[in-house]
Amino acid sequence: MRTATGLLVLSATLLGAASARQLARRDAPFDWSSLNSSANLSWTPCYDAFQCARFTVPLQYSNTSAGESQIALIMSPSNFSTGDPNYLGSILFNPGGPGGSGVQYILEMGPYFRAIIGPQYDLVGFDPRGVGATTPPLSVFASAAEALQFYATYPLNVNDSVSSLARAYVQGGILGNLTVDRAKDVAESVGTAAVATDMLQISRALGQEKVNYWGVSYGSILGATFAAMFPQNVGRLIIDGVSDSHQWYFGTQDTSSMLDTDGVVASIYAACVAAGPSLCPIWENSTALVDARVDRALNALRVAPQPIFNDTDPAATTFAVADYAAAFDGLFESIYFPYSEGPVAAAAIAALEQGDGSLVYGLSTEAGLTAISQDCTGSSGPFGVGFLDIVAPVLCGDALIDRRRSLAQAREDYAAMRNLSVFADVWYPTSIEACATWPIQAKDIFNGSFQTNTSTPILLIGNTFDPVTPIQSARNMSAGFGGSVVLQQNSTGHTSLSGFSTCTALAIREYFQNGTLPAAGTVCQPDTAIFEAPNNSSASGGVTISLRDEAALGLREAKRALGDGTAFLKRTWFPRWA
Repeated sequence: MRTATGLLVLSATLLGAASARQLARRDAPFDWSSLNSSANLSWTPCYDAFQCARFTVPLQYSNTSAGESQIALIMSPSNFSTGDPNYLGSILFNPGGPGGSGVQYILEMGPYFRAIIGPQYDLVGFDPRGVGATTPPLSVFASAAEALQFYATYPLNVNDSVSSLARAYVQGGILGNLTVDRAKDVAESVGTAAVATDMLQISRALGQEKVNYWGVSYGSILGATFAAMFPQNVGRLIIDGVSDSHQWYFGTQDTSSMLDTDGVVASIYAACVAAGPSLCPIWENSTALVDARVDRALNALRVAPQPIFNDTDPAATTFAVADYAAAFDGLFESIYFPYSEGPVAAAAIAALEQGDGSLVYGLSTEAGLTAISQDCTGSSGPFGVGFLDIVAPVLCGDALIDRRRSLAQAREDYAAMRNLSVFADVWYPTSIEACATWPIQAKDIFNGSFQTNTSTPILLIGNTFDPVTPIQSARNMSAGFGGSVVLQQNSTGHTSLSGFSTCTALAIREYFQNGTLPAAGTVCQPDTAIFEAPNNSSASGGVTISLRDEAALGLREAKRALGDGTAFLKRTWFPRWA
């Protein structure tokens, strides 16, 4: 029997890509509880070169007597003091989710954001309500063992068996009941409108009436909500990998996220064909043949799943099963960041053809969820996974219409989504199906319009092919924000960070430094192909960079590092929206 050598190689590959670019993570523990929380920000040195603080806000803005929340913040300080004319203020960041940690985002990726944006800003990440070091935590499960018990049996593919969709429906109801019993007050307080209001309060505590912001994926929902709620307080605001906020709040069931998913896969297969067999291990001479080859490899697991044993690393998962559901999910996960993970996924499929399923299993959400088991021994007390237990309270709690559905209606919703993409099999159970039985609505609700003129025009960014945030959503949202511009990055993957485009990086820098938007209709080319030999990319994707601008020469590497690092971070967070 094969060992999990391939799984270990995958981990080394992803970690190596990050460490090769000197990912900024600081592993030394930091005691957030040692910081006093107040409505006035008081910064304390943390994680070597960063500053940390806890900021007090009402648990509910609609009922300030309901209690308080303490928001965890981290800052990468500007090179300039606040009195220096070169200082431009602070930028808030959100990495998506819902459930992504803004603290971890800046801790890991701050140096690369700095390389793109420049030294004039403080870069500020915050853990949204219910996430990370922010308190009170959204703790649905009593322990890591209980969380594992729930998620180990949760279907990640509702087309895997005749009962899988029904099981996901029933387990979603269990999650809702657990949340009502154990965390209702917190779950009611984590909605997007409350977090958007937190952003304004944080910015004011930083001495700014206007909020500068860069949010990706779900962070685009948060950014658009902020702009709609507080249009007069919009500073330089970028939303990247844009979701349709109209559907988020008002849609019964949103299928728009899957508009381009199959196009993403087709473009990756086309890149494989163009690269040739020396660079793409699943090469065939047409996209259709690559597609058929991948289907054969995956479908073989329906009949004969592959056992995986790890006898080399006692700290890792001891055993697993590479079945069709895990492999198909792994393929879906890889198309989020094809420039980082496309070659890994192709190698995984090739290995699968040879009887080694460990690589393709390592790409799956299931492989990430098994990490929970590493915490089970001796673990007790409230435990938050940050998967459906944070996605559902935000996604479903934000809804302005009743999204609860019967099982029969849920089957119809899934069928409608699957008409757009076969990847509905893995998207549906980890996103909108949770709302079919969700019992809690957020206390602070946005019920306004996305038709407004903001005090500063917004920059929206979208890829030509994005698996879950199609560029059409960026255009739909831009139509409501007067003066806004959509920048199209002609690449494949989720958010512009998934590809490497110096053109896009320069546009972002110009916007944050000078407030200058790219011309309407601008299309930025990527610097690299998905499958290519090392060091075989153009320097600037067709954009001329002045040689006197030495900082600009590092933009491509910074953008690449952001893509690799964000892909790695996504594998430490479970929410699919991220």
